Order: sequence, then C-alpha cells, then structure tokens
Amino acid sequence: MKYRIRVLVLTAALLSGCISSPVVMDRAGAVQTLTAQQHEPMVNCAPKELARAEAYAAFAQHESSQGRSHVARRFLELAEFNAKKAFENSRDQSCLGDRDGDGIPDKVDMCVQRKEDFDKFKDEDGCPDPDNDRDGILDPQDKCPNEAGPVKNEGCPFMDSDGDGLSDGEDKCPHQFGPAANHGCPIRDTDKDGVPDNEDQCPNKPGTRENNGCPYKLIKVTDKLIIMKEKIFFAFGKSFIKRSSRPLLNEVAQALKDHPSFVVRIEGHTDSVGSASTNLRLSKARASAVKKYLVGRGIASGRLKAVGYGEKRPIDDNSTAAGRSVNRRVEFHIVSR
Repeated sequence: MKYRIRVLVLTAALLSGCISSPVVMDRAGAVQTLTAQQHEPMVNCAPKELARAEAYAAFAQHESSQGRSHVARRFLELAEFNAKKAFENSRDQSCLGDRDGDGIPDKVDMCVQRKEDFDKFKDEDGCPDPDNDRDGILDPQDKCPNEAGPVKNEGCPFMDSDGDGLSDGEDKCPHQFGPAANHGCPIRDTDKDGVPDNEDQCPNKPGTRENNGCPYKLIKVTDKLIIMKEKIFFAFGKSFIKRSSRPLLNEVAQALKDHPSFVVRIEGHTDSVGSASTNLRLSKARASAVKKYLVGRGIASGRLKAVGYGEKRPIDDNSTAAGRSVNRRVEFHIVSR
C-alpha cells in the first residue's frame, strides 16, 4: 500500500508548474528510493522502465544542480512516469520473486512451483511436506504427523513402556522387559544361576552357562585350579588310566571346552615309596597319559602342558597309608585364562 501511495504522489507532482532545485532533488530522490526498494520485481518484469526511471532521476538532479530547471523538470517528469510504469508492471507474483505465492522468496524457496504447507515442520524451505514423518500416512489423516507410526494405530507410534520392542497392547508384561518369543514377558530363571529356564538343561539346579545351566558333578572350576572331587585312578605302578576315572576326565574335558581360553598345566605327583627317579618317571608318564586322554576328547594339545614332580611336592604325611594316598595325585593348574 505504501508503494501505491508514493506512486500517486509522484503522479500528482507532474501537474505542478515550475519547480525549484530542492523540490527536484527531493522528488528525484523519491524515485530513486522507490526503484531501490522495488528493484528485484522491477528488474524481473519492467527492466526498461526501471533503467529509464533511474537514469532520468539522475539526469534531473544533475540539470537542476547546473541551474537548468526547465530541462531538470522534463527529466523529472520522465523519471516519475517510468517509475510509475515500472511499479505497475511488476505487481505479479512472478515479478515479486515468489512464483508460488507462499510468501517465501524464490531465491530461498526450494520448491518455487509448490506452496509451503506451513505446518511447523520444515516451513523455512518453501516445500510442502504431505507426510512429515514419512510413515506412509498423509498428514491430514495422521494423528501423529511428526512421529512415525503404523496405519493400525492411525499414524502414531505404539507405546512400549519396557522398551522390549513390543507395544503395550501386544505385550503381556508391558512393564517388564521380555522377548517377543515369550510375548514380551521375561523368561524365568528358577535356579537363579543366570541361565534362563528355556536354555537351562538343569533349571532347578544352579550351574554355569558354559555347562548349559547344569553344575559340574565331579569338578569345580576356580580362578587358578580345576579341582577334582575324586582322584584319577591308574593301574598300580603304571600310567594306564582306569576306566572308572573316564567320567571324571570327560568332565574336565568339557570344562576346558566351556573355557576355550584356558591353558592348563597337568601335574603328576607320587608318594615316597620307591626310588625318587622311578617316582619322577611315573609322575611324568601319568601326567602325559592324562594329556593324551584329553587331546583324544578334542582338547588342543597346545593348551595342555604335562609335567611330573615325583615325590618332591607332598601335601600330606608319607609315613601313613592315608597320607601316601593323598600324595598320589594329578592336579590341573590354570596357567592362563
């Protein structure tokens, strides 16, 4: 509106008679202000009229400064006439630099042929966004246009209170994390051994994950040792392992499979009966026999080191039968885990 008033003022000024230099300067300045403020639409749709208005306004000011008022008046009339024509011919939206008429100038409008939908979602780019959250449901039908959700929930995301990936409506335990296979409910761990019942082969007896939730029956694994709850029995004075000890060694082999990073030193020990050299050879032979058995059960030879100490490291009194029985033993020391 303010530009239209200025144009009317310029037009009315043409009806006046002889004008003074200050008036010429003021009116030529008004033409220059109008063309500067409306330069983009004018240059787009009325470039000739714009150029003439700017040139004649400058000529009018020059002639007036030289005292040639009649020439200045003529240039001023031409400047005001062309400014009026330039203004009138540049009112179309395409001239104003907003071809789609959405109020966002073409120079920053990413979609000059499509109006922005102004829904508080990326409104600054000038492009309409019919599906803000890209969930396949158009915004007018989407109850949650800025949050993706399925059609069956009218475009809104499902509530998942426990974060297990199941909506509260589908989750039988909406406030407890649980797998979809168990309808969103946690799987029980009856024996509290950290192995869920659906994976635990001994759900009522605490065990280890490595042993499928079952306890080792004949051994115990500690930080430094695989402790056996019974002895390994050999033929008298020989390294032949008796059949009765196979279940024990089988469980040792399973423990080594359950802990694949373990490296173990197998130690053979004897009592003091017989010569020290004989006992040393026997202890080494028995440790080697145990290693061979475990290798046969699938344990890599490099994880096992067999050594014999003979009678050098007793743990009980060799003067008694009971003490000598304790000293005749094989031990499993965990060298690295």
